[in-house]
Amino acid sequence: MSKKISTYLILSLIALLFSQCQESPNPTFSVSTDEFILQPGFSISAIAAEPLLEAPVAMTFDAQGRIWAVELPGYMRDIDGAEEDAPDGKIVILTDENQDGVMDSRRVFLDSLIVPRTLLHAYGGLLYSNETSLWWAKLEGDEIVEKVLVDSLYVVGGNIEHQPNGLLYNIDNWIYSSGAKVRYRLKNGEWLQEASSFRGQWGLSADEEGKLFYNNNSLPLATDDFMPNQVIQNEYQKINYSVYNAIATDARLHLYQATAVNRGYIDGVLDEEGKVQEFTSACSPLVVTGPLFSEKENQSVLVCAPEGNLIKRYTLSEEKGSKIAKPTYENTEFLISKDETFRPVNLYNAPDGSVYILDLRKGVIQHRAYMTSYLREKILDRGLDSIVGKGRIYRIASKDNSEFTPKDFSNLKEEELAGMLSSSLAYERNFAQQQLVFRQSKSSISELEKIALNPSNPYAQLHAIWTLEGLNALNENMILQLIDLENKPLVQEQIIRFSANTLKDEEKILEFYAKVLAQNDIKLNRQVALQLGSLKSSRAEEMLLDLAEKSRNESVLSEAIISGLAGKEVKFLKQLKTLKEPDSLSNFLTKVIANKAAKEIQSPQLPKKTNKDERTAGFELYSTYCAACHGMDGHGKDKLAPPLLNSEYIDGSKERLGMLLLNGLQGPITVNGKRYDLGLAMPGLKDNSALTDNDIFSLMVFVRNSFSTTNERIKKEDVAVWREQSKDKKELFTEEELLKF
Repeated sequence: MSKKISTYLILSLIALLFSQCQESPNPTFSVSTDEFILQPGFSISAIAAEPLLEAPVAMTFDAQGRIWAVELPGYMRDIDGAEEDAPDGKIVILTDENQDGVMDSRRVFLDSLIVPRTLLHAYGGLLYSNETSLWWAKLEGDEIVEKVLVDSLYVVGGNIEHQPNGLLYNIDNWIYSSGAKVRYRLKNGEWLQEASSFRGQWGLSADEEGKLFYNNNSLPLATDDFMPNQVIQNEYQKINYSVYNAIATDARLHLYQATAVNRGYIDGVLDEEGKVQEFTSACSPLVVTGPLFSEKENQSVLVCAPEGNLIKRYTLSEEKGSKIAKPTYENTEFLISKDETFRPVNLYNAPDGSVYILDLRKGVIQHRAYMTSYLREKILDRGLDSIVGKGRIYRIASKDNSEFTPKDFSNLKEEELAGMLSSSLAYERNFAQQQLVFRQSKSSISELEKIALNPSNPYAQLHAIWTLEGLNALNENMILQLIDLENKPLVQEQIIRFSANTLKDEEKILEFYAKVLAQNDIKLNRQVALQLGSLKSSRAEEMLLDLAEKSRNESVLSEAIISGLAGKEVKFLKQLKTLKEPDSLSNFLTKVIANKAAKEIQSPQLPKKTNKDERTAGFELYSTYCAACHGMDGHGKDKLAPPLLNSEYIDGSKERLGMLLLNGLQGPITVNGKRYDLGLAMPGLKDNSALTDNDIFSLMVFVRNSFSTTNERIKKEDVAVWREQSKDKKELFTEEELLKF
């Protein structure tokens, strides 16, 4: 190695080291909130903005109430998504020095990150993503004293729109992510991983009972009927009803202005004024757990619509034991911006009970791998591609409680934390539980037991029970005492859950379950169904059969029964009464038995390797093999290659496009009525040993999505068929030959 290169590497390392916790200038910001139309009774204020903050995608509060934010300036820095993997991501600390509710200090904590997406304060350190990995940095103050690789396969594929994000510490002491099949926990100094159900696309929230809420771009809100991992105990059972339950069927949006959306050319996407009618980029649902809304009987969920520059509010209620969500307002929304660059991408319950909005504040939010030629044209026409370098955080509060109240929990003693479990604010209860579990506060056990045995505050009970679980102190005596109390159903659900694997006396368990079933509460029945199958006595079997016969077509209950049965499906199916009409339970059991016979595992599994979705892979292949001649925009290049944009070769027959890519083209060609005779040839890809059929399939999917409006589906198997059909062809195609396809 040359002296010059060695010096360069040393300087780079020094720069990287100094980037941690480097002090940055603290520029002031001034932004107006006049762009917003907010429902009466609420106030909105700017907490941070450019130049103090740029392109924020995630944030977390520390014990002092400071904001730690992930900055992602490299996401769609231009219309072509150039240099997306450049190491310019950051984690910054924003501080409110004068405690007036507005951030006035910026400090770069970590620099040179590659596509970071999420972070979370947990266990006395900071969890954060960098490239494909999840890291935990143990902290003393703001200094990193140890770095631990939690998961090298945190990201297993896709682009940022579909990569794991939204780290959430749930009441069950596990940490979950949106867009992932893994959950994490630090226990006895070791980071644990378990497979979990896949949930959502961007953003994750939980209600006060620990049920998770999430969504995807066109589905505004989904949730589970059980707490995480409860209903996936049977590895041969595919869960279709209890997890990823779509609870918001009304996805209509009410915009201020027409905005640029990806598939606006499809009938029904836009209204007569050119406004998008329903969600196309729904993200980051937030179950509001603070006092923002005065209605206590039904909880509210806010959902971001960055494509519509608004935030929608849903009101939750229950029907037949499951959540349903309906829009709170008719013909309007909770928050609407008049500025097309308002891009709400994340929402957070704040320590003081208000809600914080993370605004990416970019012109382009659609990833290049998924961008259509239609959207590209709209973006360029509106000049949205030039809007970069911005980023904001807003605070929404009720006008009755709009004054900012600083919260600093950094020096609380264990007895104070235990007392905080009874707080009316879910944020404080969550924080106290996490801290007590992190500190392994054995001295708090006595006080926690008192709280757990006080039915007058069921949410305090929940947190006390789960804190005891986190301290390995939820014992048989405690469960027996809890059984004898008149508890609310939300607490009873957890007692049912813990009783089966904590109590030694099975008859005592069954006596308790019999009393629960006598209440005929559908949610409690489901919890009992989950547990009965694991018990050994004939009485447990009889109780489960009786429960099953009463609800043979209740799909969620059926899934709960089968989950608990694992290994006893054949016997149980034989014991069921024969019905004239098919029923859910017997149908589900038959499928599980067939899956087991075929050894087809259906439950979530930990990822073992990385992969890429076809459009992301196609985008990278196009950039490598095609863009030099046809341009990243598909417009072609003068005297080099014809355009792909709206070309009949892209938009037309899929067989013709497949043959063209595999075998290449020579001679003149006509595109969109214009004749191109460039004297050049396009080489075929079938003899390129570096490209598989799947690669060519991915390339086709990308170019058809980006440069045409066709919805014709291409199958992976098609490429192999076309390759076989043209295996003996040695020469490049001519246009005349291609037109036969």
